[in-house]
Amino acid sequence: MTQIKDSAKSKNHNIILLYIILFFSCTSLIVINYITIRILSASRAYINGESHYSKGQNKASRYLITYLYTENNKNWESFNKELSVPLGDQLARVALTQNLNDSIAKRGFRTGRNKEDDLDDLIWVFKNFNTVPFLKKAIDEWKNADESVNQLHKIGIKVHQKLQVEKLDEETKRKLSSEISLICERLGAAADRFSNIVGDGTRKIKDNLITINIFFILLIISSTSIYYVITLKKMILSEKALKSKKAQLREMVNDLEKTKIELSTEIVQHKKLIGTISHDIKSPLKYLAMTNKYIYEEAKNYDNEKLKKNTKSVYSSTLQLFNFIDSLLTYSKIFFGGKSSENSVYNLKELVQMKHNLFHEIAEASNNILINEIDEKITTKINKDILSVVLHNIIDNAIKNTEDGVIKTYSYIKNKKLYLIVEDTGKGFKEEDLVYYNQLSNQQSAEKLMLKNSGMGILMIVELIHILNGDINFFNKKEQGAKVEIITDLN
Repeated sequence: MTQIKDSAKSKNHNIILLYIILFFSCTSLIVINYITIRILSASRAYINGESHYSKGQNKASRYLITYLYTENNKNWESFNKELSVPLGDQLARVALTQNLNDSIAKRGFRTGRNKEDDLDDLIWVFKNFNTVPFLKKAIDEWKNADESVNQLHKIGIKVHQKLQVEKLDEETKRKLSSEISLICERLGAAADRFSNIVGDGTRKIKDNLITINIFFILLIISSTSIYYVITLKKMILSEKALKSKKAQLREMVNDLEKTKIELSTEIVQHKKLIGTISHDIKSPLKYLAMTNKYIYEEAKNYDNEKLKKNTKSVYSSTLQLFNFIDSLLTYSKIFFGGKSSENSVYNLKELVQMKHNLFHEIAEASNNILINEIDEKITTKINKDILSVVLHNIIDNAIKNTEDGVIKTYSYIKNKKLYLIVEDTGKGFKEEDLVYYNQLSNQQSAEKLMLKNSGMGILMIVELIHILNGDINFFNKKEQGAKVEIITDLN
């Protein structure tokens, strides 16, 4: 059993581990693809920005040379306008390098004619990956190009200042033009290197992304396959276990069917035995009780107190024995013959009065008075046979323990519960018996009920009350006597 549990735990751990691997792989794949796609998008934006950067400085160079030879202010304005493109990108690079506010970097990128949708990606990549070798190298080339742009800007200012005060000779114009062309060549070379570096880096990222994707996809497929195999094995084992349990249950059902048949046969035998007892014991006892009653009645006509006392004692004892056998047989019928009177409506006062009539002469022999205070309107469906046996034993016990007293039966209804009470003015319960009887009323096991020789009557009462799903409580009255309280559902 321990090995099975350990095996089950091991399988559960394996499945949990597979879940973790799958979760980690999928999450990693999503995050890596997101980062990579954003880097690629930013790389594309940087290459587009470099294109605007190069066009801006090339146009600015041409406008400056044209301005040098024509001295037309419109060319000077165009020069400044086109040169503002690389100068704007330069402003963005300086702001990002010095960790200035992102709004400054965005203003520079806008001046550099970068698209608004790309600005966040441009800033994000620069901030988070500026130490990556290919991007670091590209930024260095960007910085070198900016130095050339600054030189071009200075020459432009110089040309503009000279043209404002004097006419330039051809030689000076030629030298300035050559210097501008040289700067333009350096800018073009730096721009090409920048584009190549970013392009190569982008291709490497794409290749790495493909490799990483293949790795994680294979990991996910492997994990899923292993999980499927483990699940399939568990299903096969579960099916085998289920078949085994079905076979065991089938055997149990067959055994129960056999037991049911045997019990049915045994119950039939018990019924026959109860019928035999009823005929062979109860009938002679009833005849004997009637005969003793006749003898007792005849003895009253003789002036012999001893004879009267003895015949009365014989009659009372015979009647008590008959009542006990009758109660015991009713008890047996309930357990072996079913609950025939269940759900039939009857008057509670009439049932109590019937029991009082049965015990009238026995009570009279002890100078006891039986009082029935049950409300005539109370009707109930409580199993009549069971309640009859319970009342029989309680009243019988009260009469046995009372002389020259009163045995009273009464009832009341509270919260849809019937409270049926039998109390007497006898000697009451012994303290140890009182504790024991109340403990018995809370026990459900018949084996526990037999732990103490409490008499057959109390055992029958407790078991029958349990059948009714009711409660029974035993009390000693404050003045004198005992009280037994039965609590059941009214219907």
